[in-house]
Amino acid sequence: MTNGVIAVSHASLASGVYSAIKMVAGEFNNIKIEEFKKNQSYEDFDQRIEAAYHSLADSCKNIIVFADMAGGTPFNRAVLTLGKFPNVKVLAGLNFAGLYKSLELETENIDDLVEEIIEYSKQSLMVF
Repeated sequence: MTNGVIAVSHASLASGVYSAIKMVAGEFNNIKIEEFKKNQSYEDFDQRIEAAYHSLADSCKNIIVFADMAGGTPFNRAVLTLGKFPNVKVLAGLNFAGLYKSLELETENIDDLVEEIIEYSKQSLMVF
């Protein structure tokens, strides 16, 4: 698999979005979910997201971390903890379309991959 995904969020948002994806598209083996829980320490969360990275890094060329919101604890901790790895990009704005696209794309260039995910996510937003 070319790309791995770590979905991070407050409470259970990441697992909820992934649950909906599984209902529609089935299971993916290139995803790890880490959720920041009330009263959890930064150190514990950091260790969990780094372990998630290492569990994907052997089989995935790129790792996309998809966080629920920019500036929130899961996003900030992912940037601080995983920013040292050259094959990691941290995105904010976790949603069904973006997470699904990040799981199924096989784009090898990480910058192109991020651009495709963001564009697909934008296109999924609309008003009637």
